[in-house]
Amino acid sequence: MTDSTVNSTINRVSTSGRVWFCEEVSKNPRSRGIFFSDNPFSYTLPVLFIQTSLVSSLTAVLQFFLEPIGETKFFPQLLAGMMLGPSVIGQSAFLQKWLFPPKTFYISETIAFFGGMMFIFLVGVKIDLSIVVRSGKKAWAIGILSFIFPLLFSSVIFIFARETLPPNHPLSKSLVSITFILSSGSFHVTAIHLADLKLSNSEMGRLAISSSMVSGTISLLLVTMVVTHKNKISFEDKTFILMVMSLVVMVTFILCILRPIMFWMIRQTPEGRQMKESYIISVFLMLISCALFSEVIGQHVLILPIVLGIAVPEGPPLGSALADRLDTLVSSIFLPLYFLYSGSRFNVFLIDGHTFVIVQLLAIVSFIGKVVGTILPSIYWKMPMTDVLALGLLMSAPGITHLLYLQTGLNITMVDEQSYGNALIAVLWLTGVTTPFVKLLYDPSKRYISLNRRRTIQQSTQDIELHLMACIHNQETTPSIINLLEMSNPSLENPICIYVQHLIQLRGRSTPVFIDHQPTGKKNPSQKNYSQHMINAFRSYEKQKSNHVVVKLYTSISPYETLHDEICMQVAEKRVCLLIVPFHRQWKSNGIAGSGHPIRALNRQLLRTAPCSVGILIERGTLNIRNPLTNVAFYSVGIVFIDGNDDREALAYAMRMANNPIVRVTLIRLMERRKKNKNLINKDPDGDLIHRFKVDCIQIKRHDYKEEVVRDSVEMINVLRSLDGCFDLILVGRRHASESSLFCGLTDWNEYPELGPIGDMLVSSDSTFDGSVLVIQQQKRSGNGYHDLHLDSGILPKQDNSNNMESPHIKKVWPIV
Repeated sequence: MTDSTVNSTINRVSTSGRVWFCEEVSKNPRSRGIFFSDNPFSYTLPVLFIQTSLVSSLTAVLQFFLEPIGETKFFPQLLAGMMLGPSVIGQSAFLQKWLFPPKTFYISETIAFFGGMMFIFLVGVKIDLSIVVRSGKKAWAIGILSFIFPLLFSSVIFIFARETLPPNHPLSKSLVSITFILSSGSFHVTAIHLADLKLSNSEMGRLAISSSMVSGTISLLLVTMVVTHKNKISFEDKTFILMVMSLVVMVTFILCILRPIMFWMIRQTPEGRQMKESYIISVFLMLISCALFSEVIGQHVLILPIVLGIAVPEGPPLGSALADRLDTLVSSIFLPLYFLYSGSRFNVFLIDGHTFVIVQLLAIVSFIGKVVGTILPSIYWKMPMTDVLALGLLMSAPGITHLLYLQTGLNITMVDEQSYGNALIAVLWLTGVTTPFVKLLYDPSKRYISLNRRRTIQQSTQDIELHLMACIHNQETTPSIINLLEMSNPSLENPICIYVQHLIQLRGRSTPVFIDHQPTGKKNPSQKNYSQHMINAFRSYEKQKSNHVVVKLYTSISPYETLHDEICMQVAEKRVCLLIVPFHRQWKSNGIAGSGHPIRALNRQLLRTAPCSVGILIERGTLNIRNPLTNVAFYSVGIVFIDGNDDREALAYAMRMANNPIVRVTLIRLMERRKKNKNLINKDPDGDLIHRFKVDCIQIKRHDYKEEVVRDSVEMINVLRSLDGCFDLILVGRRHASESSLFCGLTDWNEYPELGPIGDMLVSSDSTFDGSVLVIQQQKRSGNGYHDLHLDSGILPKQDNSNNMESPHIKKVWPIV
């Protein structure tokens, strides 16, 4: 046998519960390669790479097939680990010898624990414990009862089950731990399920997060007490006292020394800047040191990393920087290895029918107890029944925290291997059953669709207060929104109430945050002010326009994937007629355009679901350079009108602007010759609104009306080109009649289908128009059932070819005229 060869297991000796594997191992963990007659599968490092690739790939495949039916990430991760364990794929003697030899599990187990430590640390970083204090009575009631009821229900099964087992049966000793673990709650499990189901911003999601924070905190405290009691039994009193004292000293050191150091790092970081790499490395060294100290004093390796994670200030800049750097590595590499390690300790052949039935019955009763404990207070507070059922199922779904509890119990011999396998099966199927039903039962869009009827500018009258909402992603958008508000003719006769939401990507925390900036005289010191410059600007404008404009300011810190639900809910509750959102690209003074895919995806989702009209504002610099707070500005506004509801909505908004003495409105109507003759005979809603514009506005000399008869898209493009340099702002509708010959072939060149053909031509990379554009869509239908083919593909319904939306780099070829 050569020095590079590693034999399979040749002997096993069991002494005092330990299993010894006798192997001949090379000093070099790396293979020299097949060209030197080395078998890579005989070495630790190549096998570890294969294991990591295999479990990550299998997890991705399972997630691809299971995610559409409502399964969250935990289910395919755990399923992949169990499939690669000794119960399924690991049964193969060939795979067990070459892909899963015992020697590699020592290394993969170490890496898995390291990844688990990093994951738990990130969990602590994202937790905001102040939620427990701020939770209302409903959340406290649900959190406490969803923990007590399953304990009471499963205790009954525990008492009867214990009578059917022999006194020395391993399950009889594990039943107490299994009962408690299956009854425990977890904030992070609920937060992960909500994020995967895209329900974090929903009303039910916020209640679930607050309630699970209560039940999870109670569970964590009791788990710590149980583990501490177990250590007290295992060690002498003097040793135990030294362990507890060391733990208390280290927790005090983290809270009184390390946490102030992290706050100092934040103060040294200018607002809007990223944290220095040296600060990130310092926090990482703190983490490693805390984990090492846990091992030195005999505590579990995860105890102090949890405390350190909670001590890290959540959110930007430190919490978000840590999450950005560690999330992908931990979730994609380390966490799959952790589930592989969990699955390697699961052996279905150790399970007998009697113990399987007992543990599964215990899991079912505990699940029912959680559901009942959630439903009773929810019904008392008169929540809708579908929401109550969805909340009960969500609070009952187990996750990775329960897996950690099971492994901790297994390591300290509070849970035997057979009971661990039974409980793992229960965790798997309970998660697999509950989350798809939550997705089926709860649809956030139903709430704001049922709350609100269709609201548009065209339907609103000018003698009542007009409700607008504007979304802002950064401070640069503030001047353009204020100028647009100034053009909208706020006056004593026609007041305007505008709701301004500052949208911030959720990073470095698990719970979405919604901050109301209305002056109440009370300040919450735990809330950071992320929007002070925006607040100052709008407050100054509101003060200048006293009795004409009411401004209400909010900050929403949420994931962009679910932010549209929160915005739409606010739109419905505030009875907003027009929602204004900025375009995802911004044109800077130096000509460089920034872009953001999450903002674009958010705009497209709002176009589908918003229960009011939606306007996408493309700012090209003409509105940002004017400051209505310091001088009187004069605005030139144009409307390109062809046909359809969206064009009528844009014209209705322009007619409101026309009453403003500092605004000049020009209506350009583009007509096909055949439609012009037809409209003379038939009733035309477009013509009726244009007639109203002529009667109400043309008599005012500064306004104008132009009518252009065009035969095809070439002549229409020539008219649009002639608008260069004529207007500060152009209003256009997004959708038009698909049978019109004016749009024939234009959609083949679309860069931004969400702007419609006219808006796309005005702001595309080849356009010379330098003014701002407001693209308006009158929302006639909303909700998940509404599917806009123009928005998804950028092509007309009658065409068969498709166009990729994500292709802003494609050069547009204008027709030769």
